[in-house]
Amino acid sequence: MQATKTVVIAQRPGDYLDIMAQWLRDAGYRVRVCGGPSEIRYDCWSHAYDDCPLWHQADLVIYDPWLATAYTGQDQFELETGRHPNLPVLIWGPSAIPADVADMATKGLLELLPLDITRQALVEAVERKIGSATQPAAAV
Repeated sequence: MQATKTVVIAQRPGDYLDIMAQWLRDAGYRVRVCGGPSEIRYDCWSHAYDDCPLWHQADLVIYDPWLATAYTGQDQFELETGRHPNLPVLIWGPSAIPADVADMATKGLLELLPLDITRQALVEAVERKIGSATQPAAAV
């Protein structure tokens, strides 16, 4: 029996969100999509439950650092990576990366995907982090 790996894409809604999700589905991954907190209150599941259920389902997260995720004075990305310290994260946004995130990448704390993302670059980066979409089920 094969277990399919799950990738969560936390991106602002737009064309690339759908395209990247489809590329990963075509490669055999299960994909969960999060458009981030929505206006007017910029609230999300993580705020309501003090944790994000999508991060619990994930083998890897692709995160847009420009999501409006500040909540009660805390950065949601920092909170979730603290709650899930061993979960691999790739950073991609359709525009320049914030300086603090670029500094984290320079220190080797996370990996940035190229802004001009391609199917091949995306799938290769995901495979580097978590391997192929399927793996043998763990022995019980």
